[in-house]
Amino acid sequence: MVNKFRVLSQAVDFIMRATLTPVEKLLLASVSIDESSFSHPVFVIGPPRSGTTLLYQVLVNRFNFVYLNNLASKFYTAPTIGMWLSKRIGALLPRESLGYDSRYGKTESILGPNEAGEFWYRWFPKGEHVYVPPKATSHKSILELQRHVLSISKRFGASMIFKNTYNSMRIAPIMEAFPEAVFLVSQRDPLDTAQSILEGRLKGNGNKNDWWSVPPREVNEIKKHPYWEQVVEQVYYIYKQIEEDSQRYGEDRFLYVSYRGLCEDTRETLENVQKFFNKHGVNALIKDEVPESFPYSNGKRIDDAEYARLQQKVNELWKA
Repeated sequence: MVNKFRVLSQAVDFIMRATLTPVEKLLLASVSIDESSFSHPVFVIGPPRSGTTLLYQVLVNRFNFVYLNNLASKFYTAPTIGMWLSKRIGALLPRESLGYDSRYGKTESILGPNEAGEFWYRWFPKGEHVYVPPKATSHKSILELQRHVLSISKRFGASMIFKNTYNSMRIAPIMEAFPEAVFLVSQRDPLDTAQSILEGRLKGNGNKNDWWSVPPREVNEIKKHPYWEQVVEQVYYIYKQIEEDSQRYGEDRFLYVSYRGLCEDTRETLENVQKFFNKHGVNALIKDEVPESFPYSNGKRIDDAEYARLQQKVNELWKA
């Protein structure tokens, strides 16, 4: 059965590349790279399990952003066509909120927001070594990425927003492609985040020892340590990389959004986000209302000894 699905997937991918990708290239050729309000894309970043998905969902429900949804992301070599198709299908569906259900970053609705991993892997590495330093991405790749984003933005009349935690390791090439980009950094208590990553290892890998999700550039050294230190260091070094890049490209382009604040007072948090957007020329028109609050998940969910190990490493790295 697995082989059949793989064959089907390869067939769909071949058809897309043979038929839709050439059309996409024609659409991209008609897009000029110029200064406009649509050239200010928004990127939601942060460690895995830090609240990035909820922040993404709230933003696409509240503001009139264009985003790669679960359908459009399937057309990763022809995203403009994928967006056109999803808009047509969306017009036939009842108008309602996209909802807030998700499971480890994945949403279920056909129009639900997607991390669009395959779209990003067209230009950036996958695997254990995903950090991209400044000036390491070819001009051709930068230009292709620019044209895709601006093509979609201009054709659908709104700025694009992306959420992909791996983009925490790609800030340099993103800024090279979009000097006017802004970043929303989801900030959650590191102990809660590390504990949730540990749960992700169990559910995703079936054990606590195997790596799960975004590897910071220090991954080789981190993997020499016991698993309870790894999950804490994963959080620490991802935030450290974001801080380093924010200092390189301008701290004013990065807004840290408290996960707790987002959950406990969603609308006040969004007011602050909107002020940030206005300051940086992001085209973010209000679309719909969002809930006043969400359940805030925190506290110990593992045994005392393991929790104490995580706490000790958090205190060590954050020097509590």
